[in-house]
Order: sequence, then C-alpha cells, then structure tokens
Amino acid sequence: MKKISVFILIFSGIYAISNTQSNPASIDKAFLQEKIDSLVRLQWQEGQPGGLIAIVSPDRLISLQSYGLMETVLNLQIDENTLFDIASVAKHFTAFAILTLEKEGKLSLDDKISQYLPDLPEYGNKITIRHLLQHTSGVASTDWLRLLADLPLDEAWSQKDEIELIKKYSSLNFEPNSQHIYSNGGYAILAEIVESVSAMPFSEYMEKKVFKPKGMINSFVFDHPGRESKMFATGYKISKGNAVKESSNADCSYGAGNIRASMNDMVQWGQTIISDKNSEYLKRITNESITLNDGDTIRYNFGFYVRNYKSIKMVEHSGGVPGFRNQFMVFPEEKLVLIVMLNNESINSRRLANSIVDIILAEKLQEEVQKPREEIQLNASIKMTYEGRYRLPDGMEMTFTLEEDTFWLILPGDQKFELFAESETKFFLKAFDAQCSFVKSPDGSVNTMIWHQGGRDYNAQRVEGSLPMTTEQLALYAGNYIHAELKTNYPVLFEDGKLFVQMPATFKKYLGIDKMELNHLSSDKFATERLGMLEFNRNDKEEITGFIMPEMGRLQNVSFIKK
Repeated sequence: MKKISVFILIFSGIYAISNTQSNPASIDKAFLQEKIDSLVRLQWQEGQPGGLIAIVSPDRLISLQSYGLMETVLNLQIDENTLFDIASVAKHFTAFAILTLEKEGKLSLDDKISQYLPDLPEYGNKITIRHLLQHTSGVASTDWLRLLADLPLDEAWSQKDEIELIKKYSSLNFEPNSQHIYSNGGYAILAEIVESVSAMPFSEYMEKKVFKPKGMINSFVFDHPGRESKMFATGYKISKGNAVKESSNADCSYGAGNIRASMNDMVQWGQTIISDKNSEYLKRITNESITLNDGDTIRYNFGFYVRNYKSIKMVEHSGGVPGFRNQFMVFPEEKLVLIVMLNNESINSRRLANSIVDIILAEKLQEEVQKPREEIQLNASIKMTYEGRYRLPDGMEMTFTLEEDTFWLILPGDQKFELFAESETKFFLKAFDAQCSFVKSPDGSVNTMIWHQGGRDYNAQRVEGSLPMTTEQLALYAGNYIHAELKTNYPVLFEDGKLFVQMPATFKKYLGIDKMELNHLSSDKFATERLGMLEFNRNDKEEITGFIMPEMGRLQNVSFIKK
C-alpha cells in the first residue's frame, strides 16, 4: 500500500531459464520439475513454509509441485488439498457470480447499484454494477479507509463492519467512470448485490452456484471465524531465517477477498476457464474495454488485469494478505493456466511466476526491443530556458539545472541524474528508463514539463520562486484537525520550527508513518514524503479551516476540518 512516486525505481532481478520447447504439453515432466525446483530454491529453503505451483491445459494437469510446510509447529506438509487464502484472486469469483446472475436475466451490468442497495449514500444513484466490476466507481477502497479511520487491520472485522464503513464515508474518489482506481470497497458492494438478487448469503450462493458446479469441492467463503478447517495453511514471513506467523483470521469480510481454496480446486477452475464450452466467458475477460468518459482504454475486466507478457496475451490477478501470496495467470491463446499459491509472503510470487512462463512458453515469447535513444548536442542557451522547479500533481518537485553545459535533474533527497538531449525539447536519462519533454508556449516561455515513465505521462507545472515562511506563519497552521465522517484526529504540530501531521496508530503500524513532516511549497500547499501534497483551506476571513489531501493511497481528495 505504500505510495511510490513516479521517479522512485524498484530494481528486481528476473531469473530466466530458457529452453527450446514451445508446447507446454510436450515438455518432459522431469525436465520441468528440475527447472521449477531451481527457481523456487532461489527464494526458499527446505523446512520453511512454501506453497504449490500448477500448470494446466484444458484436458491435462501438466505439472503440480508442492514445497514446504503448511504449519511449522506440527511440521505439517503442504499438499494439493491444503487450503490457502487466495486474497484478491477472489475478485474474479465475485465477478463470475455477477455474470452468472446477468446470464440468468436477474440483473444488468448497467443497473444503478441503488436499485439493489437503496441505503447506500446518494452516490449509489450514479454508480452502476459495471463501474464496480471495473474499479471505475470512485468508491473508496476499504483497506485505506480502515487506515484513515484508525481501525487496525488485524482485529475482528465482519462484512457488516465493511459495509457500515462504506456507508459512513460518503465521498467518492472521483466522478464515476472518469478514472480507474482499485477498490476493495467496490467488490464488497458487489457481494451485497449478489445477496440481494439471489436472496442467499454470499457464501451459500458461491458454494451452490459456483464452487460445487465447477468441481471446487473444498473451497468456501470465509465469512465467519467458525468456518475453519484443519487443512487451512498458516501464513508466514521469513525474518532472520526464521518463519514468523503473519496470517490472521480476524477479517471475515468478503467480495474483495476471503476465499479459501485448495490447489486441486484451483486446477479444476483453471481448466473450466479455458475449456471450449466457456469460450464466451474467456472472450469477455480477455477483451479490453473502453469504459472511461474520455474514451481511454483500461486493462481490467471482471476481476482480471489484461496484459501482454513478452508479446503473449495474458489475463491475471495477484492476491496478497499477510502471510500469503498468489498468482493466477491465464494465457487464452495458448489455452494454458499457471497457478502459484504460497503461504510464505517472503517469496516473490510474481517474479517466480514470470520465470516459469519464460520456461514453458520460451519459443513464443518475444522481448520488446527498444530502439536505442540517440543523444544530440544542444546549445546551452536552449537548456537554460528549461532550468527551474516543476511540480507534479502529487506535489513532488523536480529541479532542472545547467552546470558547465551539463543538464541535471535533481530529485527530492538531492538525488542527481544527468539528462541527455534527443531533440530540442526532449531529454532522456541513462540511469533509468525515463524521459521528459518541455512544452513551449507561443511566446517561447516554458511553463510545463511532461515526465514519461512506465508507459504513463505526468504533467508538471513550473514553480515560481516564493519566499520561505517565517516560523510565526508556520505556527498558525498548528491545531487539531478531524475527519468529519470518521471522527478521527489528525493533529498538526509545530515543533522546533517545523510542521508535522500526527498520523493515527494504524499508519505507524502498517506503513511506518508516525509524524509526517510538512514541507512548504507555496501559498497554503505543503509536500509530504509519502502521501503527496497537502493543502490547507481558508474561509473568507483568511482563517485556516481545514486541509485536504488530494491523493492518499487509494483515496483521493480526503478532507479534514480544524476544530
């Protein structure tokens, strides 16, 4: 959940082992076992919690391998019947339930959700079922809402608690259908709609209409603490070489997660998805949809991300909660499913899954070859016009400066990188894969810079010089601020000439954020290191009345009032 700025990079090694066999069904099992074993052992040791890996085609279990312990105290081994918390992989099951009700003519994806849940806030009149499915509703994600409200994530939590929290927070992140932001709250509401339409508890509907008909005989929705099983794996992380228990069964909310499933069941489900009789469903989950108001195409359909992996179409979803990591990948054109289920959060499940794909689809994969960027010589006088500070939408500032004909980018924390020109207005970095473009106005002035990284563009505006605030001016911002609906305190403290926001205990516990320093940008705007920009509000008398945080994890435009 930690916010990562666009220019902070995570370098992770990808372990790839190639072979010359392109048909997964033809790969020798012993060969495949050896290669997968070697990949797993890069991150795992005997005697630790581990997991299972399966590769399936419509009519064949190509590979099934298990590793490690489901429980360390009793030394219980993992097998294909061990139950795992599949976390957010559960979302596509919730979406499948909605699509089943649509097929039966009991609802339409374009129905307003207020039709089924009239006691939601007024925003229910604007949001459709389709918006919830695609994460375009604007409904706040409940994981971040719980942090905001100082509600610990490892204490007892029911579906009733989940829905009450959603009702209490009446603000939307954005106008429905204008953005795509992942929301656990949206999928909790979908589960409520399943219950309303079917007149069954969600767990009963899933068991009768989804799990059992698809051969998933051990799977269930974990909707109350009593629904336990001796086959349920304990979740762990590895700390200083030791397995430390991380999982908790306190959360019993559903829709966004909390399905327990075995690998045997997930194999059955994977084969169902890619069988010929489910071609219509496969088509729906693999097609990108133009859903946003501005016509942008989003890569999320019915609980799956739609991606290309080295030129191969893939639909997939990961799932992670404390102690568990999962990957569920479908390759529709190859009629292949890869499933990774782990009760060891210290194993990088995506890196492992990608490396396995590199083995089984070796001949079909094509690495994207990027044309090398060519540096040109640019007159220093041109570079001088771009010097200055530019502020990104989240409040972060990037500084560009010319030193003895060398053009530099300076990031917060005095990180310094050389820039190289490829045209009169475009520059690139050699230190990492990112570029920037400067936009000239008709009068020749430059007030906008566009930062290009990770396939996205971010507009930044030039920041004019402003006088630093005096300590007396900074002190005026101090006081107690609360979120009006959640009744949570966020004191602003003035200490040793600096401003801080005292965050709730949940932020310290889960994100390591205690007192968050506010660094003045301009006017009433301040930057924070981890949660973007913060802007104070004033009334007609110029009195400070509150503040707003435009981007707070999976929440937007979060408002606080001064008491």
